[in-house]
Amino acid sequence: MSEDFFQKPFTEDTNVKLSLYKEYLKEWFPVFIAAHRPFKKIVNLFDFFCGPGKDSEGKFGSPLITLEILKEYQEHVQNTSVQINLYFNDSENDYIKTLKKNIEEFGIPMGKINIHFYNKDFIELFPELLPKMVNAANLIFLDQFGVKYVNEERFKVLVGLPVTDIIFFISSSTFNRFHNDGNVTDVIGLSSEEIQKKPFYEIHRLVHEKYSELVPEKASYLLAPFSIKKGTNIYGLIFGSGHPLGMEKFLGICWKQDEETGEANFDIQGDKKLIYAPSLFPELNDQRKIPTFQRELKEKILSGELTSDLEIFIHMINNGFIGKHVTEVINDLKSSKKIKIKYPSFKCSTVWKYNREPQKIEIL
Repeated sequence: MSEDFFQKPFTEDTNVKLSLYKEYLKEWFPVFIAAHRPFKKIVNLFDFFCGPGKDSEGKFGSPLITLEILKEYQEHVQNTSVQINLYFNDSENDYIKTLKKNIEEFGIPMGKINIHFYNKDFIELFPELLPKMVNAANLIFLDQFGVKYVNEERFKVLVGLPVTDIIFFISSSTFNRFHNDGNVTDVIGLSSEEIQKKPFYEIHRLVHEKYSELVPEKASYLLAPFSIKKGTNIYGLIFGSGHPLGMEKFLGICWKQDEETGEANFDIQGDKKLIYAPSLFPELNDQRKIPTFQRELKEKILSGELTSDLEIFIHMINNGFIGKHVTEVINDLKSSKKIKIKYPSFKCSTVWKYNREPQKIEIL
């Protein structure tokens, strides 16, 4: 980390990252603290690279954003039977001292909130706190500088935790820049050849794909990327959840940020179009993400590969889309009298959460 990172205003890429984090907290906290019968009695938020809490202009970093959201849900915080634990760590001792002062000035929402401060290296602290994650609902935010901390070993531990969502930042361009350095590429098992085959703007997609390959075969854990461009460098967040509801909420936030792909703060498709010459076949010239997904979805429905709204929902989430993209396809197939389906839904609340019977698709 640059020593003067917090002595300057946050840059646009940092603001994008913090915005995604903030919006997900708004969705995540109510799930676990607002329920009449809480799913877990303990809710933990771990912020392992927390910083002092503000930039040079007083803009909130992740720790104060966390408290800001809890203040918004003050009534839930006061009335919940759930214990809320916040774990803030930074290897820079001065950051923790400043953070304590900033939190004291901000104020802590009343309720069962316990704040724990640490000044340790992540590699030392992570195994120490791991037992606290086992019987709780966890959100783990890893705003690392670089690539080394979320390696294959620790990633597999994270995705093996029950009731745990993860959001981690990774400097994907580092893999691009040091593709011949085994100390870098071996962090997640990327090869130099894999990296060199990808254009620079797709490097974070490649990193996401590699992490997806590391998820154990029997684990029902979902991952989604969000690429962030700064100059000629590509960074990004990777979000992970063991439940479709968590993934659905995060994808909804991403699609609000990026209406074209739901996965970048820049025109990742526009960059692609600058490289490839137009095809003589019109259907190949529109390879944009939404039309491609919808075209393939129609084929899978009409071929009988997807037979219910539940199967479509799972396919949708696994491919990084949200309900509105699927509803357009279903409405088109119904109006053209190619399929019949009663009361389809492509929201987790009806398809998954309440165990509603899947709505079967009838091909006409």
